[in-house]
Amino acid sequence: MRNAKISCKRPRAYLASWFAVIVALCLWGTRANAAEPQQTVTRADYTAWLQKYMDAKPDFKPGDVVTAKDLPKLRPFIIPGYYRYLNFPEFRAPIVANTPHTPAPAYMQCTEKYQSQVRLKPDGTLANYKCGQPFPNSELKVGDPISALKAAWNYNWHWMYYGITDYAIAWIWVRFNGAKSHTPPNITAPESNFVVNHPPAGWHLPTDTHSYYGGGGAFQRVLLSNYAHMQFSHLAPLDGGALPVPGAQDIQYKELTGFYSPFDIRATSFIIYRYNDPFRADDAWAYLPTLRRVRRISAEVKSDSLLGTDITLDDFYGYNGRIPDMTWKILGWKYIFCVDDPKLQSVHLYGPDGMVPNEVWEIRKMLVLERIPKSPRHPYSSAIMFVDPENYYVPFHVAFDRSEKLWKIFQWQWKWSESIPPPWSKYNRGVDTVVWQAVNCIDVQNNRGTIINGFGDGFPNVTSDLKWYDNHYDTANLEVLHR
Repeated sequence: MRNAKISCKRPRAYLASWFAVIVALCLWGTRANAAEPQQTVTRADYTAWLQKYMDAKPDFKPGDVVTAKDLPKLRPFIIPGYYRYLNFPEFRAPIVANTPHTPAPAYMQCTEKYQSQVRLKPDGTLANYKCGQPFPNSELKVGDPISALKAAWNYNWHWMYYGITDYAIAWIWVRFNGAKSHTPPNITAPESNFVVNHPPAGWHLPTDTHSYYGGGGAFQRVLLSNYAHMQFSHLAPLDGGALPVPGAQDIQYKELTGFYSPFDIRATSFIIYRYNDPFRADDAWAYLPTLRRVRRISAEVKSDSLLGTDITLDDFYGYNGRIPDMTWKILGWKYIFCVDDPKLQSVHLYGPDGMVPNEVWEIRKMLVLERIPKSPRHPYSSAIMFVDPENYYVPFHVAFDRSEKLWKIFQWQWKWSESIPPPWSKYNRGVDTVVWQAVNCIDVQNNRGTIINGFGDGFPNVTSDLKWYDNHYDTANLEVLHR
């Protein structure tokens, strides 16, 4: 992680320890990367594809099964650069009807009650926002910068209930070496001090993950973590109010990622505070076990590789940064071939590189939204997000390097909360949104990828145990919670 800033009395010593940890971890992400060059896809190729196929309509229908021989007919709906990963003999994609993704009544009531009062300020930020979706989709126009900002704010305030938690997450570093098989990871439970939600009675982590991770690719390294994201204000269930904790009205959310395996990174943890002041930089802290202390880190770290994986903190959800940090563009409305309501509760993958969902697929109309970093130090020249306009979640986003060549493809899987079976329905039913299941990030330039998938996730009603949940985001407790 470059440009990390740590406040301490002995900066050189602590910086040396910090970088020793990060460099050692990142070396894992640079080994065995000698890759055959692939056909280069550029930002201009996306423009050409959108212009050529913007109005294309699918002739596939629910009940059809797409196989490899059908892929040429799907070119108008497969994002550039992704086709080659689907093109293998065993590929089989049952097409299902689009699941309605209408958010919960509380969010819709907030939208109806308060949307008419929301305005954009001259600086592009929101005025009079209370809760719900800030702007109607009918106002969003291609090529209009004001519309693009409205779409970005709709994305920023999509429906998340009180926030989401993940009991266990596997971060798997995959190298595309042509191998036909790999050893599936052993997903172990976090110790009690790492638990961010209480698993329902009768549920256990899978003991055999062979069926979860099919296909090829070499699994080079597996990290295990928890994850928690908690919304603090503009809460639709509270009619736009904030949680009854000090300072909640000034905070949009707090976020925690804590790694508990393997041993060499155990207890490495990150906390981020996002404020409602859109120009106030995030506060971010890291607990590094080699330092045995919590240290504030620069917000710039959020755009760097997270522990040597192919994902950054800013990539979470499709985009996890601040809206004013980007220039926004609406590129159009486009039908996309995607997994937008997986049948299975946990991710199942296959294909030559072990990165393709072995799932049901949809052809769903998306809002195509581009973000361009204002900072010249950001590693991306731009990123394109394919956004479900019903709920503003992202099944795909792609990132381009500074030479405008396609660098990363992020394929997200979101499962509709109302289709979660027992016992995890406890944390999902009645929420009426999608719960994060997995993201598969393909680094097309370096012939590698990162699989990140969750086991045991949902939307707890934090008000029922507010002190316990809020305690996880207290930086004073970070060392205690994760040692």
